[in-house]
Amino acid sequence: MARLKLVAIVALVAGPIVAFIGFKEKQRIGKIEKDGVEVAGVPTGGEMHKGRKGAKTYKITVVYPAPVAAADAPKLPALPQSKEFKVTRKFFESISSGDQITVDTVKVKMLTDQPDEAFIVGGSDDDRIMFPIGLGAFVLGGIGTVVLFRKPASA
Repeated sequence: MARLKLVAIVALVAGPIVAFIGFKEKQRIGKIEKDGVEVAGVPTGGEMHKGRKGAKTYKITVVYPAPVAAADAPKLPALPQSKEFKVTRKFFESISSGDQITVDTVKVKMLTDQPDEAFIVGGSDDDRIMFPIGLGAFVLGGIGTVVLFRKPASA
């Protein structure tokens, strides 16, 4: 019973934190989808990491052009931007053979004024799912806390 009380309290406290992280990621991705531009990026490497508990993460490094301001465009070429993206297993397997990347380009969507704010079109693995998970943990933690800490009615 004490363990359930602890789990309920942790879910009640951690739920909003997890939901906030998911909400911020959802806003970031939404802004890029709405205001971003799509450019061709060149994958320079990729790798799969195995975590301590067997969880696998897939990452690719992509070089893509970062646009310059319209006023400076005639004078300056687009500067290359390099970023490591966390991608889904399905996407990683579709563009690679083992750790070797087999495609020449991938689509990158980014904000023109913040080229580091970007994702791989159809392949980025993001944390938007944390929003509903955090809300669910908060609600279940609240219900569990009320139920488990309720004092029994005296007879």
